Amino acid sequence: MTNLLNKENAAATIAAGEEKFWQAVRTRDAGCDGLFYYGVRTTGVYCRPSCASRQPKRENVSFFALPEAARQAGFRACLRCRPDEMAMRDPQAELVQSICRLIDQNLEGQLENKTNFAALSEQVRVSQFHLQRLFKKLMGITPRQYTEARRADLFKTSLKAGQNITEAMYDAGYGSSSRLYEKAAAQLGMTPATYRKGGKGMKINYTIAACPLGLLLVAATDKGICSVTLGDQSEALTENLRAEFPQADISPNNEHLQSQIKTLLAHLAG
Repeated sequence: MTNLLNKENAAATIAAGEEKFWQAVRTRDAGCDGLFYYGVRTTGVYCRPSCASRQPKRENVSFFALPEAARQAGFRACLRCRPDEMAMRDPQAELVQSICRLIDQNLEGQLENKTNFAALSEQVRVSQFHLQRLFKKLMGITPRQYTEARRADLFKTSLKAGQNITEAMYDAGYGSSSRLYEKAAAQLGMTPATYRKGGKGMKINYTIAACPLGLLLVAATDKGICSVTLGDQSEALTENLRAEFPQADISPNNEHLQSQIKTLLAHLAG
C-alpha cells in the first residue's frame, strides 16, 4: 500500500509540474525559456516556451528538460524559435547538455569502458555516481545508452548515404568489426551488410501502440529489434519503416512483440 501511495504521489507531482509547463506555453512565457522544452507530436518539432508558432493542443504536447532529450524522442528543432540556441538556465540541465555534446563531438571510444567514463566525469568535475543519476533523471537513459544510440544512428546514416561498411564503422566510433557485429543484432536486428541492402531477405514484424509521446512503432527480426520510432499517425510510421527496409518482407504482428512493447512503454511512462 505504501508503494502504491508513493507512486500516486509521484504521478500527481509530475502532473502538477506539466500543468505549470503548459501554462507557460499558453502564455508564451519567455521567462521559462531555457528551463524546459516542449515537443508537438503532430509536427514532430520541439520549441522553447515563448515560441510564436501556432499553439498546439495540449494532448499533442510532451515536455523535456533538454533539447537532447527531445531529439532522442524523435523531435527536431523548430526553425522559428531555434531552441538549440537557447542557453540553459538550470545548472543541472546545463551539465547534462555538456555531457551530451562531449559525447556527440567525439563518439570514437567514448564511454567504451570505465576508464573513459571516469575521464569524462573528471572532465566535468562530477562524480561518476552523481553523473549517472543526473543524466538518467533528465534524459531517461544512461550516458552509455545515449552513446550507443548515437553511434548506431551515425552508423545507419552513413550506410544510407552510400558509405561502405568499414568506413561507416570507423566514422561511428566502432573500434573493430568484431565490436560492430557484436552489437549488430541488438542495434540493427540484422547484419550491417543486410541493413545496407535495405533488409533484403529479412522477415520484419512490427506493432504500433499508444504511449505518452504519441504512437510507438516497434519492429523486429528474428535476430532482434531493428526499429523503434515515434509519431502521430500509424500510416506514416509504417511508411517510414518500409522506406528504411525496402527489400524486407514486412508485416504487422502484435503478439510477437508484446514483451518488447511493454518494456518500451514502461520506459516512456517513467
